[in-house]
Amino acid sequence: MKKMLSGMLLWAALWMGVYPQACFAQADTGRKFIVVLDAGHGGSDVGARGSFSLEKNVALAITLKLGQLLEQTQPDVKVVYTRTSDTYPALYERAALANKVHADLFISIHCNSMPYHRVLVGHRYVKRNGKRYRVPIYKMIRSSSETGTETYVLGLHRMGQKTQAIESEMEADSNDVEARENAYIVHEKNYQQNYGGFDPSKPETYILLALHSSAYLSQSIAFADSVEQEFKRVGRPSRGVKQKGLAVLAGTAMPAVLVETGFINNPEEEKYLNSAAGQLQIAQCIARAIEKYKQAVWKYRSLVNTVQESFAADATAAPLYRIQLLVSSHYYRPDDRIFQHLDMPVDVEDTIINQQKVYRYLTGNFLQRDSAEQKLDFIHQIGFKDAFIVTYQQGVRVDP
Repeated sequence: MKKMLSGMLLWAALWMGVYPQACFAQADTGRKFIVVLDAGHGGSDVGARGSFSLEKNVALAITLKLGQLLEQTQPDVKVVYTRTSDTYPALYERAALANKVHADLFISIHCNSMPYHRVLVGHRYVKRNGKRYRVPIYKMIRSSSETGTETYVLGLHRMGQKTQAIESEMEADSNDVEARENAYIVHEKNYQQNYGGFDPSKPETYILLALHSSAYLSQSIAFADSVEQEFKRVGRPSRGVKQKGLAVLAGTAMPAVLVETGFINNPEEEKYLNSAAGQLQIAQCIARAIEKYKQAVWKYRSLVNTVQESFAADATAAPLYRIQLLVSSHYYRPDDRIFQHLDMPVDVEDTIINQQKVYRYLTGNFLQRDSAEQKLDFIHQIGFKDAFIVTYQQGVRVDP
């Protein structure tokens, strides 16, 4: 039993991570488990593009299915949406909403997309100043064969290399998830003020974002891994758990992940992502991961409450040693000059001795009698020659 309790305490210590006081404050088993579901992009921010669909619409459809599934199968979960229609809440507003409702988990749903890259397709000759030059011909293409899921947590990474602009309106390298998911920030009104000077083009931005993630990183990774395990269980290719500086995850005061549900520019995956069966399967995988994570949280909170109750019980059962300075029929204020050389506060108790009201003057609260005896020597030296140690049990004096 002792070994099992030791293991449970170790598990709790690992779970609490960086901010144990905040974790203890959340040990409330009476309320619902709050999950904020964020459908990525929206409104004028369409996200990634497939051959016939847009990421913003697919993400919303999966998000609504997931929310409905949670409400039907997990009644102890409260679902909060950042959007339920084709609107664009600013990224900082999504995090602010999650904080406002004191969410236990923040999940942002997205679709992946492979980048454009430059491919040499041939050469041509041009004349300059009477000379003939052979120059390369490039074409911008992107892979449509990538498949699978990946789940991101907020972390410290440098931005990836952007594709060099060959044509004036060619889209940026969408393989860089940071760049792709953060890019729309610059179109938001007052984005620098709202994101504390955030600039998606600056590598130092991602250092600042990473500082926000440390408190809940281990929990975020644990949940992200559970999501990917559920995808693998149903046969979906998993590309694993990854860390990137994603603004939508920054500023959330709870574990937070971004789920890339599949590659919308892969024709087969696009069909899957848009199908009712595919969307339901994705929602079921994430819902199962939420259930497992939620149970771990409930277990942790129950353990915290058990430990707190145990400490409280031990505290009331253990004897408490105090030092009685004197007994007098005269009332002295606790801050009276006769106590000025004491370095501990004085308490006053009134009682009846020989049918006369008298006052007991006590100081100190010691869990160990040895500590009380050491202090008693000092108290004798400063003039309280008749002082002695008294014992209290559960707040009641057991000595005369």
